[in-house]
Amino acid sequence: MKRIFLIVNLVTVSLITALSGQTVIRGRSEGTITIPASNVIGNGNITVYFQPNAWYSAQGFRLDPILGGCIGISDIMQISAQTIPLGSKGLGPTEAHVQLTLPGNNVLRFFGLAADVDLFLSTAQDTITITTDKTKPDFNPFLFPSAIIDLDWLALYKSLPLKTYLAVNLADNGELLFRYNQIAVNYGAEWKMNLHSFFLDGGIGLYQEKHTKISAGDAGYDQQYGWLEPGGRYRLKNRFSVVGGVRFMVFESVKPRNGLQPNFFGFHVRLEAPLLYKETNTEAIRTLIFMEQVKEKKADALAKNIESQHSVINQLKGSLEGLRDSTETFDYSNERSALIKRREDIQSKMKSIENIFSDSDKSDSTKKEPSLTIPGGEEE
Repeated sequence: MKRIFLIVNLVTVSLITALSGQTVIRGRSEGTITIPASNVIGNGNITVYFQPNAWYSAQGFRLDPILGGCIGISDIMQISAQTIPLGSKGLGPTEAHVQLTLPGNNVLRFFGLAADVDLFLSTAQDTITITTDKTKPDFNPFLFPSAIIDLDWLALYKSLPLKTYLAVNLADNGELLFRYNQIAVNYGAEWKMNLHSFFLDGGIGLYQEKHTKISAGDAGYDQQYGWLEPGGRYRLKNRFSVVGGVRFMVFESVKPRNGLQPNFFGFHVRLEAPLLYKETNTEAIRTLIFMEQVKEKKADALAKNIESQHSVINQLKGSLEGLRDSTETFDYSNERSALIKRREDIQSKMKSIENIFSDSDKSDSTKKEPSLTIPGGEEE
């Protein structure tokens, strides 16, 4: 039943993306700039990247351009490698990693665990190890295990696109492996949106100096430093990714003489380009969740719009009902009778006034004027 539901969802995603014309190419192995995801890239998928790293330490400034790539071997295994072909100090170290993850890699899982085998081919000249010859420096390889744990909270809460990481390995700086035993504990939190993401990485590097020709060595991991690195992922044309971060040291505890010299400041930027890409179920499900959220937001906005229109209609309806009530209380026939009666009263009063003036005029016309008698003659 779950498989049928998954197939239906994937078909829905394919139809929606085909109709919209926008398909986000997002690998399930995408992590932060420092910590990869526990998921592997997917069988047959190939990704290459270019990553220039800039560092500043007590030894000065350096720039290391890194070329790397990753290929999926099976559903639960991948191989990755990177090298510095030409850095500030010439040819840089080369790394190769084989990552094996838990079954269930092809679903949106909450808990992920991966085990790595890390091979470091250092190009730093080793002339201080007890077994080295002063006239012939060593370039010894180092092989270590490492582990990655991540929690994808979107698998539990569809409104929480947060992914947290924890990685533990025995190599913090490959160029110093001949001189120090190392433990690196790196952690991060990433807010993974549909296209872009933001993250905050941090780490602690623990160093134990080995017994060499110039040092008696340390009894334990007496030298440490810690760092933080905020950054983000920006997707270009739904396919390529630019991942970058700014790292700065937050504390250090080193020996005052011939001690560790960690980097004070660093800048990372990586351009990831998928050469061969076949979308996995993990990212198809993630895309489906984001599409459902967009639909829900649009539905909520439409519902609010309809609700506001209903409110306006109800207000208008109330106004009309009030107007109808007011017209119903107005008795037109009674008001018309009152107006006619007032008009008749006014006309009656006007006639009375006209009669008074008419009577006055008649009395003036009928009154005789007094006669005038001339003595010894006739009346005139």
